[in-house]
Amino acid sequence: MRLNLFSPVVAAALVIGCGQPTETASLTTPPLTPASARVDQVTRARYTYADSLDLGTVGAPLWVRAGIRGDGRLRDGAAALADVGPTNEYQGNFCGVSAVIGSGVGGQSSDLNFDPNMQWSSTLPASCQPARGVLVYMNGATMPPSLSRPHQIVANIATLAIGQSWIQPMDGGTFGDLGVGLRFNAAYPPASDIMVTRLPNIIDEFGRSVRQWTVGTQGSHRAMGFVSGRKGLVSSGITYYLPFAMTVTEVPYPFPTYP
Repeated sequence: MRLNLFSPVVAAALVIGCGQPTETASLTTPPLTPASARVDQVTRARYTYADSLDLGTVGAPLWVRAGIRGDGRLRDGAAALADVGPTNEYQGNFCGVSAVIGSGVGGQSSDLNFDPNMQWSSTLPASCQPARGVLVYMNGATMPPSLSRPHQIVANIATLAIGQSWIQPMDGGTFGDLGVGLRFNAAYPPASDIMVTRLPNIIDEFGRSVRQWTVGTQGSHRAMGFVSGRKGLVSSGITYYLPFAMTVTEVPYPFPTYP
């Protein structure tokens, strides 16, 4: 999947081409439960990483390979076919992925909170093996990547109105896997914050109008590295060029699960 973060035309095409879920084997959709029941009704999220991004302009496109990509699988863990529908696709309550979008009320945050393997176990079906993760190209997009399974948060995503964008920092959550934490944070130049944009709603497979966003790098597209110091993680002074983009779609209750 390729993504132009700055073109309205391409953004619209993205909604059409990548917003719809794929067919997934053995989906289980729970029945609607009364709001008074003590069940987990927090909105889940589906997120899909782009393999390449257009960092240029409408008149002068500049396609680059993403520095952070998905693992080439569908939300049920099956291998995706190149250039056929969504790839690098993750969804909360699928194959051990945790991904929720808070409502901002009732004690919930309004954040996107996601982790590709928080709920994973070796007892999940074969398509869910191994645990989901992302590929991080620390040494450049043409060099072998490192596998990471980061826990990340995009703050206040639920509060954006259609067409609204804002810029904010985001921690990469990679220290445990890579030995270096990655922070997209303009407070550590030449690193830059990420950009979050609310797209028009789409219709999901249940006929519901659901929200959708893009989340990705901007500015220098660089993350500052953080390493272990005497008082916790400290800036290494080394930045990494890691352009990335993903499309995020809400999956309201009652949401499907797999397995």
